Amino acid sequence: MISATSCLHTTARDVDLPAGLVDLLPHLNPSGTWIREGEGLIGLGVAAGTTAAGAGRFKELAAYWESLLRSSSPHDASGPVALVSLTFSGESESLSRLLVPEVLIRCAGGHTSLLVTTTHPEPAAQVLERHGLRLGQGGLLQPTGPAPAEAMPECRLRPGVQSERQYLSAIAAGLSAVHAGTVEKLVLARDVVVTASSPLPSGRLLARLATEYPQTWTYCVGGIPTATHTLLGATPEMLVRLRGHELSSRVLAGTIDRARRTADLVHDAKQHREHELAVTSLLEQLRPVAEDLHSPTEPSVLALPNVYHLASDITGKLTADASGRLPTPLQVAEAAHPTAAVCGTPTTTAADLIAHLEGMDRGPYAGPVGWIDAAGNADFGIALRGGVFEGEVSSTGGDTLRIFAGCGVVAGSEPESELAETRIKLKPMLWALGLEL
Repeated sequence: MISATSCLHTTARDVDLPAGLVDLLPHLNPSGTWIREGEGLIGLGVAAGTTAAGAGRFKELAAYWESLLRSSSPHDASGPVALVSLTFSGESESLSRLLVPEVLIRCAGGHTSLLVTTTHPEPAAQVLERHGLRLGQGGLLQPTGPAPAEAMPECRLRPGVQSERQYLSAIAAGLSAVHAGTVEKLVLARDVVVTASSPLPSGRLLARLATEYPQTWTYCVGGIPTATHTLLGATPEMLVRLRGHELSSRVLAGTIDRARRTADLVHDAKQHREHELAVTSLLEQLRPVAEDLHSPTEPSVLALPNVYHLASDITGKLTADASGRLPTPLQVAEAAHPTAAVCGTPTTTAADLIAHLEGMDRGPYAGPVGWIDAAGNADFGIALRGGVFEGEVSSTGGDTLRIFAGCGVVAGSEPESELAETRIKLKPMLWALGLEL
């Protein structure tokens, strides 16, 4: 860990990774990942990082990142890349975090590169060896260790903060608030707890998610000693994607099981209302930082292995200030978060009800997660279909993992159906662990 005043040295080169990022994952213990359809990035170790808490967490991380960029070596052709995770609420006891990996393996457009970042000049081979990698002839990137075992440790599942019966009561209370006109939509989440017989191999778990759910963004952010919790999962929802001044987003709201027909989703007024509220909230929240915002007149259907979602892809352009400066990625993420897709509407009232009815701290669940680079490009997904490795160790000496899922409560919602939706959304993580509800 280093202060933002220390100098970062980055070296970049092209490498050959014939089997791809996903096949490499089981050999590694990543500090961060962001992978979709075989492309993205894997981070190893931590060259620099910080944590933040409270309502100012976005601004604190942004200030630290700007300091890192100012302190980076001016002789480096490529600047650093950071992985970022922010808590859902500013009142969370969990910490938001930003970390710059020592090793970043990046694959885009069939091209793979290696970025090594250190606080002092150090041979890349030495840094790679520290993380179980080596470069062979022709820049072939290979793991140094033996092939990992395929079996996952034995895992057990228990209820989280609320039992299913208590969660049904929370949904009923939320539905009463909708009928009373207190909120139009309320997103209520619950958790389940997994205990493992031995430490869970995060690289192998992430590889399973990336293989089974390739259309989602497989994410992981951890590795900072002052923030022991590691977040990981496979989200289908993009909060904001930034490339220069171009902005895009993918809104998902409205869900049914794959056992049903897509027509059941397309013609369901309740599902469309839930989706419309999520799209409207995001557009309203982005207007202070973006212009020329466009959304489709009708949502499409996104088919994942376990569910169908209503999906809308939004595009726009970032709005420059009077000096011509574009908003930073973290400013855009703060403006966009939280949408009605993960909170409700009106936002403040829904957030207050969430804190009261869920009875738990969401931590980084449903918060922004992704990466930013020195050029101002960024991907921020919403941390869904995932869980958090907690600092505690189970009685068997293994890991404890809290897994989260939520549902949108609107007029027409039925508590039992919403509970069933959370079971479907828990499936990706439980499947990867070899468990079923």
